[in-house]
Order: sequence, then C-alpha cells, then structure tokens
Amino acid sequence: MPESATLRTLKERMCPLVTGLGNTLNETYFSEYQTAVDYITMRGGYSVIDPHNYYRYNDPSSQPSSGSIIGNTTDPEASTTTQFATFWGELAKRFVTNPNVILGLMNEPHDMPTELVLSNNQAAIDSIRQAGAQQLILVPGNGFTGAHRWLDSTCFGCKPSADVLTAIKDPGNNFAFDMHLYFDNDTSGTHNECTTAAPGNIAATTTWLQEHNYTAFLSEFGAGANSACFQTVNDTLSWLEFHPQFIGWTYWAAGPLWGDYFLSVEPGVGAQSNSTWPQVLQPHVKSYAPMQKCGLSTSGLGGLLVDVARELEGCLGLGLIV
Repeated sequence: MPESATLRTLKERMCPLVTGLGNTLNETYFSEYQTAVDYITMRGGYSVIDPHNYYRYNDPSSQPSSGSIIGNTTDPEASTTTQFATFWGELAKRFVTNPNVILGLMNEPHDMPTELVLSNNQAAIDSIRQAGAQQLILVPGNGFTGAHRWLDSTCFGCKPSADVLTAIKDPGNNFAFDMHLYFDNDTSGTHNECTTAAPGNIAATTTWLQEHNYTAFLSEFGAGANSACFQTVNDTLSWLEFHPQFIGWTYWAAGPLWGDYFLSVEPGVGAQSNSTWPQVLQPHVKSYAPMQKCGLSTSGLGGLLVDVARELEGCLGLGLIV
C-alpha cells in the first residue's frame, strides 16, 4: 500500500449537534476536510477517513470516557445505529469516485457490548456498499480496538472482539480489521516508557487473523523516543513486514497543531522528528513492501502537515487531526 495519512475528524464537526447525526453535514467543514483528502489522494497517497468518536456522539469534551453510545437503546440521548449508518452512507456517496479513500468506520470503540460494536459496524458497511462505494473499509473492535487484547474481554461482561466480529459480512469483500497498539505500562500511549513485550503481544492476534483468512491495518501506534522504545517499534514493524496479515500502518502522530507533543513526528517541531523518524520509521517505510511504489510529493499537506513525505524513498502513514 502506498503512503497513508489518517485524517481524523469529530462527527460533531461533520454533523453538528443542532442537526444531529445523519446525512445533514456542515458543508463548510466538509469542504475543508475534502480539500485535505483530495490533497493526499491526488498525489497518489491514501487517505483514511476516521471519525474520532469512540462510538459516541455528544459533547466531544465528554469523550472518550463518557457520553451517549451510538445504538444504546436504553439511553434516550443516544443516536441510533440507523443514524450512524445514514451518516456513513452520505460520506460514502461523496467519496465514491475516489479509489484512494479508505473508510475507517470508527476510532476506538470501548466499554460497550461487543455485539453493539458489531451491529454498528455492520450497519455502516451495508450503507457504504449500498451507496456504491467499493473502497477498503477498516472495521474496529472493542477495547479501544487494541491489537494486544483482540482475543480478550475488555470490559465487564464484554465478549472478545475475536469471538464476535467473525460475523462481519461485507458485500464488497474488501475490509480489514482496524487495530491500535501502544507499548507503555497501561497500553494507553501516554507514557515515554516501553514496558510491553513486542511483538509477542500481537502474536496471538496474528494467528487469529491467519486462521480466519483476515487482514488488519495497524492504524495507530506510537512510542517514546528512547532506546527501549526504538527497539520495540523496530521489532513490531519487522513483525508486520513478515506477516502479510497486516496490510499497512499509520504512526501516531503528525500535524502542526500537536506542537512539541512527545509522539509527534511533525517535521521541524515534533518531538520525534529528529529521533524516532530517522532512526526507526524511515528505514521501515523504505523496506515495507505493501507500502512501496509511492507518489506523494514533498510539498506537504497544505496547512495540515508540512512536508509529509519528508523526501521519502518509501512510504509512511501518519495520523492527523483535522
């Protein structure tokens, strides 16, 4: 797969609370978002559309820990699964002619019945295909869609994603599971230290993918800028390279709004732009076969990301907030 940039958005920006979740979009915001998507895809890259909402729709300041869960029929404030499907059907219609768009259904569902994750996922897939879109769909699991816990229960009474999501049906037969992975002590990606054994922490998930003939996309991972983390990230990327069950990855994070955020590889200002990027990521974007044959220019992603390609000979995926 050529370069991928994940463009993360909030549904509340795309569909303001005053109009509700559905097919009525904030056209001004959508136009700006589409401009960013087009900038990437017109240069040969892939743009992952990613509602960054944890299967919630409400005041974004309540997320990710609280808020009304989409499809929760016991919550009168919650948007319905049908509304979510309508939202995705509208987006799919608007991007149906762009083959370089990847449709990421939802960022990091968590603390909800895994069966509801399945229902929301399936409704969105059906709506996307009914709209005529045939692009790759990224399907999340429960438990913040963690690759390291795919086979485990991630909340009280929740079934593992591996036990429930085998029921996913894609009429277009073009989906991959969307997975995230962090390496600090609580796997939150909020600490500099890497204490989780990798890539052993995704070995069982890789086996599950292989046994079920599935593929996955590691759409979010990051680690501190130190020798232990460099080794951890290097070992993880080497694992992905040698296991075709993983079709691509995007590193968290980039974009000028992050400033000196400790996981940012944003050129010039990102805390890792002169460490993790040249020492670990760049060698792998040159060697990772699914991410070769790139065409992204070095002129940058408009005002969102300067010099996104960094004069790459290979390719790189970056997570961006817009």
